[in-house]
Amino acid sequence: MKILQVIDTLDVGGAERIVVLLANLLHINNKSVSVIILVNDGDLIKELHPSISTLKLNRKKRFDFQKMKEFASIMDKFDVVHTHLKHNYRYTKLASMRYGKKKAKIILHDHSHNLLANRFTIKYYKDLLLKNIFKLEYYVGVSNENCAWGISYLGVRKEHCFLLENTIEKLDVIQKPSTKVGAVMVSNITPIKNIEFALDLVKEINEPLTIYGRIKDHGYYLKLKSIIKENELTEKVTFVTNCSNIQEELVKYKFAIHTSLKETGPLVLIEFLAQELPFVAFSSGQVFNTIGNVLPEFFIDTFNQANWIAKIKALSLVSSFKMKEIYEANFSTETYLQKCLNIYQKTIDS
Repeated sequence: MKILQVIDTLDVGGAERIVVLLANLLHINNKSVSVIILVNDGDLIKELHPSISTLKLNRKKRFDFQKMKEFASIMDKFDVVHTHLKHNYRYTKLASMRYGKKKAKIILHDHSHNLLANRFTIKYYKDLLLKNIFKLEYYVGVSNENCAWGISYLGVRKEHCFLLENTIEKLDVIQKPSTKVGAVMVSNITPIKNIEFALDLVKEINEPLTIYGRIKDHGYYLKLKSIIKENELTEKVTFVTNCSNIQEELVKYKFAIHTSLKETGPLVLIEFLAQELPFVAFSSGQVFNTIGNVLPEFFIDTFNQANWIAKIKALSLVSSFKMKEIYEANFSTETYLQKCLNIYQKTIDS
């Protein structure tokens, strides 16, 4: 079984981390895996195992047909083409349809949380392509919500729709500070992450907040900086925009908050668990679906500020042993790898 992982870039992000983790897991378990990067490397490329075959298409524009033809000839050498993110799937499918000889079995691994597009928007028409011209045959969703959408909206056959919850590889951090200070938030800078609510919390909890994440929306970042200045929070709020290994940083903090309005995973909550860092998160996404009933003290279904503060104050009552136990029971890389291999085998056999 020869597997090709497809991504446009390995910039820091949830889907990109999964590509690296999965490729490494497959490789160290003696599976034949290659990674193709369609556009540019990104910081996470250095985390790929050095023995993994890493191909670089170096595409400068989407409709460079020579590059598309080159990509199709690469795909023809693999049994399964595991494509991450919808825009990469559309490109992969077009290349295969136009130039592919073998007509590779292409999987869409959908990491998105924004599933229902308003009619007549660009996203609406892009999703229509997945139902029609670039008809999906195999769909992997990171949440039950994703899978339900894949079946009901995209029309993927139920037996070709697979749930694959996110995972992370736990990092054993050797050097840990003797004293932990303040709160941490790990979130790319974009409006869906609802970071202004986190800033409101900072005013009340009297704890400094460090926010790790890439600036995905510069206008929103400027808005947040303005809020910080207006509320005299400059000394309390710090942005770190160039961190590629967050687990090493998490051990510095007392607790974490995650205020995103909508999520599929998210990976970072699993990283909090792995490092035994208590957190309060809005109850959205597959991590909540999986462990919300056994760790209800970590989740909240409102944005009432007083309720968030009460949750934060109660975090000290949660034992680190309980977090470790829940991480190992639900998010091990061994379980993740086996689920993924089962998906590949069912795809090949179909």
